[in-house]
Amino acid sequence: MLTIIQLAFRNVLRNGRRSMLTAATVMLGCALLTIGLSWVQGIHGNFIHASVQANGHVRMVTEGFAARERLMPLYENIPDDAALIEKLSENPAVETVHPRIQVGVAASVEGNELGSVFAMLVGAPVDYFDDVLGFSNQVIDGGFFSAEDNDKQALIGRTLAANMGIAAGDEAIFLGKTQDGSLSPIRVDVVGVLDTGNGLFDKQVFVPLEKARWMADIPDGSIELLIFGADRHEARALMASIEPTLPALAEAGGVTDLEGNPAGLVLSSWDTREPFASLLGYARVIMGTIALIIVFITALGVLNTMLMSVLERTAEIGVLRAMGMKVWALVLMFVIEALVISAIGGALGVTLGTIASLIMESTGVDLGTAASNLPDTIPANRTLHPDWSYQLSVISFILGILMAFIGSASPAMRAARIQPVTAMRARR
Repeated sequence: MLTIIQLAFRNVLRNGRRSMLTAATVMLGCALLTIGLSWVQGIHGNFIHASVQANGHVRMVTEGFAARERLMPLYENIPDDAALIEKLSENPAVETVHPRIQVGVAASVEGNELGSVFAMLVGAPVDYFDDVLGFSNQVIDGGFFSAEDNDKQALIGRTLAANMGIAAGDEAIFLGKTQDGSLSPIRVDVVGVLDTGNGLFDKQVFVPLEKARWMADIPDGSIELLIFGADRHEARALMASIEPTLPALAEAGGVTDLEGNPAGLVLSSWDTREPFASLLGYARVIMGTIALIIVFITALGVLNTMLMSVLERTAEIGVLRAMGMKVWALVLMFVIEALVISAIGGALGVTLGTIASLIMESTGVDLGTAASNLPDTIPANRTLHPDWSYQLSVISFILGILMAFIGSASPAMRAARIQPVTAMRARR
């Protein structure tokens, strides 16, 4: 075995140009693989983070609302969310619960025609806007909600503000509806314009929960409860811990079925709701496809250089076979040679790919107006960043070794099939 390893290392050093070419091929493949996987993971993580911000680790709504969510039936609400939240807070896995009401509205300012601009009005506790969404740090004009008279105040996304022609300090009019379908206008003072970097949020208007309750005519309730645990990865465990208490929660919240029995609440974790359930699957497919394409192309490069090595050393192979070298030993020699070269190239490639990924991770790519054109169901951030991790570098390096193994297998088998007599007659 030691002799085989020595021969493999000698062959690596004997033709430096060919070894460098093979190493460069693997290096390029590993670098591209590291960068590509970092971008896919970063884009994937961007959607996940935005989804968790917008919808909580677990969301609770009534069965009726879940069945007709696209129609946004305000009458399918939780009548008394305070009692329900208090009971939810008894669960040790629950950290915070935020009630929320969302209403489609026509937006305007005094003197302009009502109905030319449409938006989503979001009502929630002020601490949700600050602690979860971080809006207090994203105000680009004006300020955040003040402690006094905040039921008359509103924050507005920069895209919506531009469409309305409004700035901080102006008064805005929003025409929505109550839970029974009646028109319900409100006037608010725009205290701040937000640049959240999120295409969905930048098209919305945000008001304290009480203002949204007044518009929707839901005095003590909300449409949905956003439940947060310790970590988004534990969302399904959090949901499982809440599910056995749903009847008691329904009773506390005043939610009943058609027969008047306490029932009708449903839970969903962030990773089971569309479009994010599909996006998770798509991300895995994309990562696998990128890896497969790069591995295949790089393996072809390794195969080409290793095949050249076999053709150049046909006579030498014949001598080794005539001296008694076994077929398996000959195959192993070529494979070790390829693995040594690919290990060097893979290490360099992963290093270059990591450096490039970290540089792009710090700067990101601004999608500009493209983020605003995404569907309203996708709260994507305007600036995308790759997300490098050491696990990706390890995967890229391992795949680099796999590239070399695949690329060297065929030439090694070709060498093994060469007959000693035929090989010794070949020109050196």
